[in-house]
Amino acid sequence: MNITWLEMKKALFSPTILILLVLFSIFNIFTIISNSYVRDELKIANDIIKKYGETFNDEILSKMQKDLNADVKKRNPQFQDANIFINSMNDEKYQNSTLAEQHEIDRIHLMQLYINLGKGLDERYAKLNIETLKEGTIADFGLTNWAADFVSREFDKLNNRFTEMKETKEYNKWFFASDYRMHSELFKDLIKTIAMEGVILVVLLTALITNYEFEHQTQLITYATKKGRLLMRHKLIASLLTTLLILLPLFGISLITFFTVYDYSGVWTAPITSGLNWEYTWPHITWWPIELWKYLLLTITILVITLLIISLLTFCISTFLRNSYLSWILCILILVSMFVVPMFFSGMPTLLLLMHFNLTLLLLNPHMYFSGVSNLMMFEYHEVWTLVLWGLISLLCVTYVFRRFNRKDIV
Repeated sequence: MNITWLEMKKALFSPTILILLVLFSIFNIFTIISNSYVRDELKIANDIIKKYGETFNDEILSKMQKDLNADVKKRNPQFQDANIFINSMNDEKYQNSTLAEQHEIDRIHLMQLYINLGKGLDERYAKLNIETLKEGTIADFGLTNWAADFVSREFDKLNNRFTEMKETKEYNKWFFASDYRMHSELFKDLIKTIAMEGVILVVLLTALITNYEFEHQTQLITYATKKGRLLMRHKLIASLLTTLLILLPLFGISLITFFTVYDYSGVWTAPITSGLNWEYTWPHITWWPIELWKYLLLTITILVITLLIISLLTFCISTFLRNSYLSWILCILILVSMFVVPMFFSGMPTLLLLMHFNLTLLLLNPHMYFSGVSNLMMFEYHEVWTLVLWGLISLLCVTYVFRRFNRKDIV
């Protein structure tokens, strides 16, 4: 264990690693704070949940509308309806109001926004057709024969899941209004950024630990004996442990800042499939109901495992190149190629499907995990199969590397 710790210290106390970690944390904090101008408006969702509960229906929405109309009438007796009051408000009237009155006007407008969104969900969901999405996906990727049949079967399962959502009205749960795009703000912008920063740090620290002796010209002394060759096992363990230690502050500082700035206290148990979380053409249709807090934990778990696998692959590459920065460049190029290469297999459906089970897609799409409307990542358990596949590949590579290293000259 002492040997492993000594190997870990080489990365943990590396100025390059520490400076990058600090810079990434500062960048993430600055980004979060610079986008926090809507934080006060978001609190209305928590107020609604506290007063009316987490779930809504026609009865709840009707009660909310009556309460809001009463608030408007109390403020200005000439208005009986909140919508009429909002439509009558222009910039001049708003600016001539006191600050307290402006806050009340904003609250009324936001309450009406949430009521209108809730009332329109059933109609919006009724217009969606999974068959249209299936046909479009198959046509867009040029899938034929068994590949088209395979994807078609997955969409049939998704259609059953979507029917279940509509029957149970799973989407009738309060969340931040889709106009704020808070799901994307958290998972697509912040957590994806953290994942990219994690790749840079993990590849660099793993290459640094693996190649330390070769770069400092001490390999002839260190690896001269059979016992010395076993040091590579400690380096591998040290790389994985250091990866976990580096990711802890990288994720921790950014997420603590995010949830300090934005109040999520009322929406932790809201499902990702909430209709108010509908940001793009299609709403989120996950393969099973997933509450926000579970989705966050699963997302972090998937990304941490992905980065551990990348550490294993970097370790293997580093034993061949014996240079930290060359290893870093090659690993980054490989990850970039995983994103680019599938585009060149549009005429080969089998390879096209297989190429979508890659680590880069997991790193770039934390906002689309477990979703049936994410192009060719839509397969049920896509994330699990991708991790299992690349986990096995990385373990086979590590096994080969150890056998090769024990026989290879150290010069």
